[in-house]
Amino acid sequence: MRMALLIPFALLALASCRDQRQQLGQALSGKPPVIAGSLEGEWQIADLNGGGPVAQSRLMFDPGDQGTSRLSGTAGCNRFSGHWKQDGATLQLGPMAATRMACPPPAMEIEQRVLALLEAATSVTYTADGAAILATPDGRKLTLRKAAQP
Repeated sequence: MRMALLIPFALLALASCRDQRQQLGQALSGKPPVIAGSLEGEWQIADLNGGGPVAQSRLMFDPGDQGTSRLSGTAGCNRFSGHWKQDGATLQLGPMAATRMACPPPAMEIEQRVLALLEAATSVTYTADGAAILATPDGRKLTLRKAAQP
């Protein structure tokens, strides 16, 4: 009787060890753990290609109806919008259209980098803490975090 009760616990412990070994292997390889997810919802830019967060950024990924998925937001100055499509880790964004308000040159430069990266992004992965990482074929990355709810 005791043995029959111990077997399920032993199997659970072995499965847990296997998962931990996989996570350790990913951590040692320098790659973030890939977790499935969706971009639907509101995000903020936590990091623009290693340069830190983008102030006043908001991105809204709206799934829409019957293939009319829309991306809208701001990268600190102008508002922009475009289409988006996600199929697993594969991503298509754009083309993007933006308003043309005048802002200080540094804000405009950052905004242009964000829009160029969004239009070039072809993949998305997710980290264990819920961040979404959009990547381009040439290695540029945009890290998004879910926007804080008021």
